[in-house]
Amino acid sequence: MLQRLAFILLAGVLGLAALLVFGMGFDRLSEVRQLDRLPMTQLNALNDGLYATSGRIEPGAGSLTAPYSQNAVVFVRYLLEEEYTNSKGERKVRTLDSGSSAIDFRLVDATGRVAISPGLQISEVDWQVRQTHRQQTGSRIYTEHSLMAGDRVEILARFDRLRQGFVLSDRVAGLNAIVSHSSLKIEGGKSLLISGLWISSATGLLAVGLAALLVGLGIHRYWVFVLVMTLGLMAVLWTIGLVQLKKDWQVAAGLYGNRLAAVAAAAPNPAALADLYAYYLMIERGASQWPDSLLFRLAAPYSFQVPTLPQETQHRVRNRLAEVQNSRFVQQNWVLLLVASCWLSTGLLIYFSLRAIRFKRLVEFIPTSKTTGLAYGISELFGMIEVDDLYPPLLTHLNQQKCVAYQYRIEEKRGSGKKARWVTLDEGGASTVFWLKDALGRVAVNPDGAKLIFPEKKVSHQGKIRRTETWLPPFRRIYCLGMAGIADTQARCLSLLNSADFRMLITTQTEQEVIRGQGALGFILTGLALGTSLLAGTVWLAGAGSLTPLDLLQVSLLVPLTLALITTILHYNGLVFLKNRVEKTRADIDTLLQRRHDLWPQLLATLQAFLAHEQDLQTALLAVGEGQTDTSGQPQNIAVRLAQERQVMARLEGYPTLKGNELVQTFVAQMTRNEDELALIRTGYNNAVELYNNQIEQLPDLILAKSFGFSAAPMWQG
Repeated sequence: MLQRLAFILLAGVLGLAALLVFGMGFDRLSEVRQLDRLPMTQLNALNDGLYATSGRIEPGAGSLTAPYSQNAVVFVRYLLEEEYTNSKGERKVRTLDSGSSAIDFRLVDATGRVAISPGLQISEVDWQVRQTHRQQTGSRIYTEHSLMAGDRVEILARFDRLRQGFVLSDRVAGLNAIVSHSSLKIEGGKSLLISGLWISSATGLLAVGLAALLVGLGIHRYWVFVLVMTLGLMAVLWTIGLVQLKKDWQVAAGLYGNRLAAVAAAAPNPAALADLYAYYLMIERGASQWPDSLLFRLAAPYSFQVPTLPQETQHRVRNRLAEVQNSRFVQQNWVLLLVASCWLSTGLLIYFSLRAIRFKRLVEFIPTSKTTGLAYGISELFGMIEVDDLYPPLLTHLNQQKCVAYQYRIEEKRGSGKKARWVTLDEGGASTVFWLKDALGRVAVNPDGAKLIFPEKKVSHQGKIRRTETWLPPFRRIYCLGMAGIADTQARCLSLLNSADFRMLITTQTEQEVIRGQGALGFILTGLALGTSLLAGTVWLAGAGSLTPLDLLQVSLLVPLTLALITTILHYNGLVFLKNRVEKTRADIDTLLQRRHDLWPQLLATLQAFLAHEQDLQTALLAVGEGQTDTSGQPQNIAVRLAQERQVMARLEGYPTLKGNELVQTFVAQMTRNEDELALIRTGYNNAVELYNNQIEQLPDLILAKSFGFSAAPMWQG
């Protein structure tokens, strides 16, 4: 119960974190969208409001000297670091001093000049400036990033017409001012990529949160998981996306309305009208896709009025904007590397989630058997470990505890601090056959090679030596899922053992605990896979500069597509597993029949002298020896052949002289053992066929069975 409550609490925490990260991501995306809507405005077209512009820096009335290079600058961000060796002998770098300073300066272009005031809160400004100085003297490193007279910059900031200048520390519609040495579009591309990372990370948190919620509620059915994940993720993505989109267009309407009012209130200025028209065209271009187009059409009559301009001016503005690109992350190699890493992670997560869910479904498929009703093939048992004189217990290597299996490791701690590591000095383990007893009987279990979940563990320390030992003691109730095979010494009974194509599980958990544990693991891994797949799609779009609301809604379709792929692979692999189980059991039957078939010619050749006067018996032996043993097409013919063999055996029993022959006795013993083995395998074969045939008749496996040619297997009659 506490574990389930922990999962529910985890789901709540992840859900709240997802909402917070969603808000951060969509806010950053809205900032980029507002930036992309703004045209580059010439200085003679400025009015009150938010503008993007560019020009060359001229010094103002004041002066500022960079602390390390002693250059005359208008802005400087400085950093003083020191290299040192800590007590562990590791080389480190620490900060001794840092800060930034700025003074008023002017921005000049071909149409005029305006004042730039950093304001009182220069840390609120996004200064994207290049490194202009770096010097190391001894152990100290001096670094400066600065702006100087003559530098060309692009600026996003609020223009104040009364001051005839920009005030960088003023925020407009939640946007910080940007001063960039390179390009506002490049800075927008970085923000676009970051917004994509935030949004996809939030989706991943939400997916894992939903998976944790289902685990906490005790739901382990995969179809419920697929339904909840598909509807839940898409509903949240679409709801939050549309809410944030509406908010984004409200901000755009407010910014455009403010500029429209400012242009109308100022003296007539053709350059300002042309710039307003360019602003309108950029907004219109950004609304080319649904649902942006719908919101724009609804708001256009009231919030986006088109300024009146001569056709020639409109044509000139349109031509100028035709070459303007949206924000785009320029380092495409990093984008490709990140996308490839995400898809690789998605593939690995899907693989391991499929393994967990497939194992869970297998546990659900296989009914729990009693020891007296054990059938050949994969079986599961639940009972208590017993040991006796035939199968005595072991003693653990380090603690001398009675057990049926143990593992140990002896390690030594070397190094110190972050470089400390544990080095294995010795390790090993052992296991022995034991009895598994339930209410009806007992069966031998060979744990060699099995996956053992040890309930007991002891760790001891002695100086730098650590000793760890785990073991499975006798008289514990355990759950076993393994291959019920024929023991070498006893053909009349089956025992549980490991096989080449299926690794046995031995654990003290119950069947339901195993199912819930594997379901939880599969759900969490699938949630992570959804997150990484969405991250790959979002990062790809952000790197291409096309992370629009419609793109995000389209990316959300990866959720049902990914889940559909996982579901298809899961059910297809399940059918393949069941079919292979039938064919494996049938192949074991063929092997036994071939072994029986090979015995008859040997017997006939040896007993020629005894049977010289019994032509009918020789003919019967020869007919049986030349019979067919392949059951791949008609397993029902097995009963006919076995009946023929039993008739011949009965006739041999009628000859006292032959019964006393050592070869005949050996032959009869081998045939009896073979008969017992066939009886055991026949039940396992029919169980496998029944499970396979039932599965291919159920949805959705029925669709896959019809599509990929999975046909019903025949039962073994007789």
